[in-house]
Amino acid sequence: MRTVEQELDLDKPVLVQYRNYITALARGDLGFSYAFGAPVRDVLMQALPASASIAFGASLLWLFGGLAIGVASARKRSRWGDRLPEILALAALSLPAFVIALVGLMFFYRVTGIYAGNRYVPLTQNPIEWLAAMWLPWICLAFPLVAVYARTVRSQLLDVGSEDYIRTAHAKGLDQKGVLRHQLRSGLTPVVTMFGLDFGLLLGGSVIIETIFRIPGLGALLLQARDFYDFPIMSGIVMVVSGIVVLVNLLVDLTYAALDPRVRIGERSGPKHALV
Repeated sequence: MRTVEQELDLDKPVLVQYRNYITALARGDLGFSYAFGAPVRDVLMQALPASASIAFGASLLWLFGGLAIGVASARKRSRWGDRLPEILALAALSLPAFVIALVGLMFFYRVTGIYAGNRYVPLTQNPIEWLAAMWLPWICLAFPLVAVYARTVRSQLLDVGSEDYIRTAHAKGLDQKGVLRHQLRSGLTPVVTMFGLDFGLLLGGSVIIETIFRIPGLGALLLQARDFYDFPIMSGIVMVVSGIVVLVNLLVDLTYAALDPRVRIGERSGPKHALV
């Protein structure tokens, strides 16, 4: 009868352990969790939808909220329009995530009673209850980033607004919406970069929010694995998060060519390269 040490190849040299791990990883095998009594891949696949629910909902809130506030602030420049995004961004980033979450729970659950409480339900099981349990975590995660994205959008639009092609568009009589469309296409590349990084990391699990709202995602799973010293689960989460970040950054690079007309993938006499 083999022991756990033998099952995990811990009785073999380090180089042999590493070779076996890489070989298994190439087959999609992340190992076996003895704490959960199941393959690591199955455990992660059960937790990934909850983290994806948080990431998609919160990212839409902070992206569209930041775009709306940033565009409005850039179009109506004033003394307060110049200072307000900076003040809001600083105030939002100064509040830790657990403070926002606890204050939100106290207000929406205990005071007003309009929050459903810590009852996560999968989307496929009951979409209404899923939405009722997810909207407050979305707000808590999106709140600090809305101000940051609004400040970035406003700054990019003002910088792009001084470019020659924008002045040419105004001189040709293009309406305000058309000019704004050109500004957004060429000025949002830093926002796309920020969004890709934030979304990739958030999809890997938000430990604090998932713990406070009892959402069984990758972040909460990571804490459980730490309590049980379940290293296969922890290494599996790291591998999944790393893969997600790499994939999202690849999509960000591909988005540049579609977003900014000055960036194109072309051919010359040599190999393919980007024309900037």
